[in-house]
Amino acid sequence: MNTKPDCGVSLQIDDYLDLLHFAIQIQDQEWQQSLIHQLKVFQPAGEQQHQRSSPEEELWTRLDYINSKLTGLCNQLHAAHSKDEREKFEARIGLLQVQRVEVARKIKWASRRT
Repeated sequence: MNTKPDCGVSLQIDDYLDLLHFAIQIQDQEWQQSLIHQLKVFQPAGEQQHQRSSPEEELWTRLDYINSKLTGLCNQLHAAHSKDEREKFEARIGLLQVQRVEVARKIKWASRRT
């Protein structure tokens, strides 16, 4: 029995669920919908297409998305008019920075395995 593909899919699903939880925390509706869509397209290991991007490529895509969200939030932070708005954006930025560090750590770990 080969459980490696199932394990990989399970880890990917876990990662997407973690990201979904995070998207809910920062109240990013667009990201939530995107993650829900991605979770819906996961197929059992035997039915997966062999053309899917590698886990490392997916991590880089995730890092790019996080960086994009950070850029947008930084722009919103600079345009904020009240202290409450600034604090809200700073909190979201802090959460995304933690997520970015985690993804970067996973990329580093994945690159060592190859």
